[in-house]
Amino acid sequence: MTAIVGELLQQKRNPVIVFCMKIDDTYDFARAWAQNRPTIQLDAPAGVDIEQPLLEALRRRTAYHNAELTEDERLFVEDRLAMGGVDVVFATSTLAAGVNFPLGSAAFASWKRWDFDRRMHVPIDRAEFQNMAGRVGRMGQAAAQGHVVLVAEGIQDTKQAQVLMDLSTQSPLGLGITPEDFGTLTLQVFAGKLCTSREDAFDLIGSTLTASRERERNRSGIDHWRDKLFGQIDRLVDIGCLIELHGQITVTTFGVAVAQSGLKPETAMFFIEGLKRSAAQLTQLIDQAGNSVSEDDFAFVLSHAAIRSPEFNIIGGKATRKLNWRIGQNGPVPNPYATRLNSILFDQPWVADAGAANGALQLTEWAAGTVRGQIERIVAGVRLGTVQGVARDVSWVLTGVSEIIASVTSPTLADESKPVALRGDAEDVQAVRRLARAIRRQSLRLGVGVPSDVLWMSELRLPGLQARLRRDDIMSLRRAGLCRPLDLMDGSDQADERRRIALGLKERGGIANLIRNAARAWRQDDRAHSKTLHLRRADRLMKRDQIAALYEKRGTDLEHAFSISLAGLGIPCQALDQTGRQGYPDFLVSVENYIPIVVEVKSKISEEETVPLNAATEVLAASELAGLRNNPCVTLCSPGVDPSVPTFIEAAKRLSVVDISDLSEAILRLHEGTLTRGGFYNWLTTPGVALAETLPSPATR
Repeated sequence: MTAIVGELLQQKRNPVIVFCMKIDDTYDFARAWAQNRPTIQLDAPAGVDIEQPLLEALRRRTAYHNAELTEDERLFVEDRLAMGGVDVVFATSTLAAGVNFPLGSAAFASWKRWDFDRRMHVPIDRAEFQNMAGRVGRMGQAAAQGHVVLVAEGIQDTKQAQVLMDLSTQSPLGLGITPEDFGTLTLQVFAGKLCTSREDAFDLIGSTLTASRERERNRSGIDHWRDKLFGQIDRLVDIGCLIELHGQITVTTFGVAVAQSGLKPETAMFFIEGLKRSAAQLTQLIDQAGNSVSEDDFAFVLSHAAIRSPEFNIIGGKATRKLNWRIGQNGPVPNPYATRLNSILFDQPWVADAGAANGALQLTEWAAGTVRGQIERIVAGVRLGTVQGVARDVSWVLTGVSEIIASVTSPTLADESKPVALRGDAEDVQAVRRLARAIRRQSLRLGVGVPSDVLWMSELRLPGLQARLRRDDIMSLRRAGLCRPLDLMDGSDQADERRRIALGLKERGGIANLIRNAARAWRQDDRAHSKTLHLRRADRLMKRDQIAALYEKRGTDLEHAFSISLAGLGIPCQALDQTGRQGYPDFLVSVENYIPIVVEVKSKISEEETVPLNAATEVLAASELAGLRNNPCVTLCSPGVDPSVPTFIEAAKRLSVVDISDLSEAILRLHEGTLTRGGFYNWLTTPGVALAETLPSPATR
């Protein structure tokens, strides 16, 4: 292969992409090729963490590209390729997906993969080969013509290679729908209201192109699909996603929530049962607001559960996610989280699954903001890019779980519509409801890789190529004690210097000021954008003045605007803080026949200010003074709430906090008929911060 690459470079067919079938080959081949190449001066961009072996290879105009690189590393390699700074890149098929670089030639280090079922190496299919080969010699690029080279040994390999290289024909279409897909498909077609009975579902599947092809191949047609499809319907009825009565099938609230999440029903039940079983201990963890150890314990339990869930195995159908084999290949590593928390893990003992335990440990350290070197030392051979990939998968699972829990624990939902484990009003059922928004916050932490107190910084928008504040910068600011918006907004010389010192900036000194400006604009741009969209929708409903008042008024004027907006919906809003009732909350809001909501309205004059924790939680004491200690409480904040609040709100058991822009979205949906009052009540009273993005969709309202 070295000789082939050298010949292509001599012919000026660069950059050369060498496709490898194994990730380890990309490292080994790149290291071997680069060791005798001349060196150029190249440093990683300021603030960007690039692993040293990759940087050394790039200094020799060589690169590797695979799924184990971090996002920053992949982007850096791709930028160097686009700039002409790489002669040879050793890559897996990850670089063939959507790449649009001026590649001059491609060579295949191998074109066979190990087939675990057949226990032999088999050629890649022609469609994949053509996609990979099609990366070179593209119209409109400097390399309008490209060379593709693969090596074959022996007559058999030569014939197989010739089939791959025959670009005059296309591979036949894939199998499409198979009975193995019925597990996911069946719930989707019923939730989408495409059918209402078993025969409807069978007829729908029978109308697909896949069914036509199956009839052509099989003399018996698709009759053998019927039992498999009906078996999946039975499974969904047993789980509680579907109800069948007199031949007609309807989808339960649980079924709709599962369908919208994309998760397997078995995953939802795995979490529901695990959360209920450990509800008391898990709520104790979130009750210790501000305690980073408790938050990390919670993240570990959830991460371990996600990796052990049916999404990562064949329960309920083929796995939707895969755990990198390196994570558990050498057995369990020392794990203080697992040892301490074993009794509340959803699957025990923890040592029975090294991959889940090791993976959860790395994810917890990632979410805690631990530096790269320490994370990579936890499990030998597991790079940060692999951890990031697992974090994305686990974050996706937890987001879906959070949405399902919020939906099926609604106090407005009939018990019979809930999974059996969540019926009744027992303390553990109420505890599970409290966990919904806490789970969602952990999913966000895993997506970014920082603790909750600085999670808000990931939303800061910076001008230029670095659109977001990087994880390392966020953690540098946190280590310097700069965690609040006010810490970053301060424009004094002393504050500017603190930020520069925290970030270790010299040549990047200007970014400290950009961060200051971004913090000042934090949420303001989103708020202004939401206001524009909301006023446009309000115009169509003849409600412009009401929505504008919610955004623009402060103090008692905002209280008045709030009561008018609810009156326009026919929702009773009783004023409580009248003369002689000092310390009482502002309102008691009655939505249908549900337990009335105690509401306190808090506002700040400046758009740069936020409602602090003490003000956001005052409603709890006020409700007790008014004799409403068992009622759900809501604090309405304008222009917004301090980012330190969410963890403390989740610990308050019966308190929810909502910003004006999020409430405005809910009010508009109520007017538009895309949100029911029951859905509104559940959204507003679920403990935590009520965000517009967590409003129930029209299908679940």
